[in-house]
Amino acid sequence: MPTLSELEADPHPVYARLRVDEPVTWVPEARQWLVTGWQDVHTVLTDVERFTTDQPGSPMIGVCGGTPLLMREGRSHREVRRALQPDFEPHRVAPFVDTIARPVAHRVADRIAPSAHTDLAAHYFEPVAAITVTTLLGLDPGAGADTVRHWGNLLTAVANNFGRDPELDGAVATEMAQDTAVVEVVERLRAEPDGSVIAHLLHANRPRGRPRPDPDVLPVLKHLALSAIEPGWLAGWTLAALWSAPGHLAEVRADRTLLGAAVHEALRWSGPVGVLGRRTTRALTLGGRELPADSVIAAAIASANRDETVFTEPDRFDPHRDLRTHLGFGTGPHRCPAPPVVTALAHTALDVLLDRMPDVRPAPGWQPAPHGWKLRLPGPLDAVWDVSLTKAS
Repeated sequence: MPTLSELEADPHPVYARLRVDEPVTWVPEARQWLVTGWQDVHTVLTDVERFTTDQPGSPMIGVCGGTPLLMREGRSHREVRRALQPDFEPHRVAPFVDTIARPVAHRVADRIAPSAHTDLAAHYFEPVAAITVTTLLGLDPGAGADTVRHWGNLLTAVANNFGRDPELDGAVATEMAQDTAVVEVVERLRAEPDGSVIAHLLHANRPRGRPRPDPDVLPVLKHLALSAIEPGWLAGWTLAALWSAPGHLAEVRADRTLLGAAVHEALRWSGPVGVLGRRTTRALTLGGRELPADSVIAAAIASANRDETVFTEPDRFDPHRDLRTHLGFGTGPHRCPAPPVVTALAHTALDVLLDRMPDVRPAPGWQPAPHGWKLRLPGPLDAVWDVSLTKAS
């Protein structure tokens, strides 16, 4: 039986064992059924009749002050998703990168370049992601980005808590209720809509003069704080993967067109989202196990993405791998609505970093320190570079 400490330290050896011996197994500490094989995980994410995202007991509902998009079903899910989806379509990516993402990355690079030494996860990748996505949402890129980034890290702690600290969820809910700045923006855009994501969430596909009410807006926005910094985590994972494979890093430095493939492979190899939650709607059989109705499921997409029956040498990071559909963004009707934006932002942050600090490298003594299970972060990326080689924006 796997323990949470094993899964949080390094889930992949546990997953490899379980895929062979017990692909659906009970994790007592999490009070969830862990699903590890590609086919079973795919079934859980696509069979909406037997597996639902509706999880009334989830602490995310309490800390967000209502039901986020990820846990909605039926008409409520479809309507809110349709309001958001157009803002994250592929045709929006190029303008998004040119007008928002790349200038933000250069401004953040300007701040860190003279130091010659920093934790790139905390001081470059997360800020670039938070400022950029906050701007796209329609919030102030200064204080709003700080709020969204703070909320995203609070929600990460809740996602990985599993009730072990009973006071954590309440403390986070209290902090996230301090949402005056966001509420003020929502109220302004309710009366005077613009082209922002929040305005579309309020008004898209609604009768004139009848914007969506707060319960369909504020919890969704608060949970989107996770998505706002996820591109930074993906960029961090990509850099950590390249640091672990110096030959591939040299290739990417020499041929920047390989960077997109590196981001795609990093998402498979160790993406930020490790587990997606579902609940059984009825008693059923999965992976040879009999599961009761209302069982909570932990569908380990991180494990499915290293399934030996699907990927050759799955534990190896290889940007030259034949492109194959993986589950880094999930699948089915609840698949992440923003893959083009997430990958474009991660790609852009890395591209600017390698341009501005071409010799950026791990600091002496740096050791990888990834952490988390449901949401898995790359940990600090302690980096150094030669200031004399840095390039102006």
